[in-house]
Amino acid sequence: MEKNKTFTRELWVGLLGILALLVIYLLINFFKGINVLNEGDKYYIKFDNIGEIVKTSPVYLNGYKVGNVSNISYDFSATDAVIVEISVDKRLQITQGSYAEVNNKMLGSSTISLMLNKDNKRIIAGDTIYGYLNGGAMKEAGEMLPKVNAMIPKIDSILISLNSILGNPSINRSIDNAAHLSSELTRTTAMLNSILKEDIPVATEKLINLENDMLAVSSQLKEIDYRKMFATLEESVNNMKSITEALNSGDGTAGLLLKDSTLYNNLNNASKAATALLEDLKKNPKRYVHFSLFGRKEKNQGN
Repeated sequence: MEKNKTFTRELWVGLLGILALLVIYLLINFFKGINVLNEGDKYYIKFDNIGEIVKTSPVYLNGYKVGNVSNISYDFSATDAVIVEISVDKRLQITQGSYAEVNNKMLGSSTISLMLNKDNKRIIAGDTIYGYLNGGAMKEAGEMLPKVNAMIPKIDSILISLNSILGNPSINRSIDNAAHLSSELTRTTAMLNSILKEDIPVATEKLINLENDMLAVSSQLKEIDYRKMFATLEESVNNMKSITEALNSGDGTAGLLLKDSTLYNNLNNASKAATALLEDLKKNPKRYVHFSLFGRKEKNQGN
């Protein structure tokens, strides 16, 4: 009985170990993208160069994953022929004239893209189609290398010229001048900001007050009767004109004064006589004025 129990225990341990290995296998293939429970239809693709294709590399159709690479072999009967076996979804219908492309990526493994020819009949599982290597980004990089090599001497000459320019002392002076100019601009900007914040509002307020005063003056000017004022001015001008004409014609006292020189001559002679009298009065005052402290003496009767 004890031997049977031991055998049964060992059998269960073995079965559990096999089950664990099966689960691990299924998980590994699941993470690789292989559906073990549904392998799908198998097709073969003949390449001259498969690039970085490996087992479990994905197979895409229009960007959608339809299968995986299940095996890779080399056809030694042909020249440079690599046979890639793919397992794709059974619903996929590969037609005659279809082909495959290998897309190499900068990072990660390469992939296979199916290019279907929709106008032809379907091929059966197990048939072979042709594949081509599409370098992708790596191919473009390889094509760019000659251009880059041709540009390197030009880049070296440009760098040498740039170093000579940067080593010129005038560049440093220009940079210093630019820094000085920048500081001056900063100072000017600060002054303008202060003007805008302080002086401009005051000036604006004064302009507003001046505008108000001008509006008030304008309103007062509107109230003036310009016709009456111009009529008065015209009347005054006419009166001045009449007076001027009368003076010029010699009418009236003022006209006679302007036209007749007799009065001028009489006044001139009177002025001269008054001047002579004043001079004689200064020289001989006793002739005109008599003073006596005791009164005037009586003249002798005999005299």
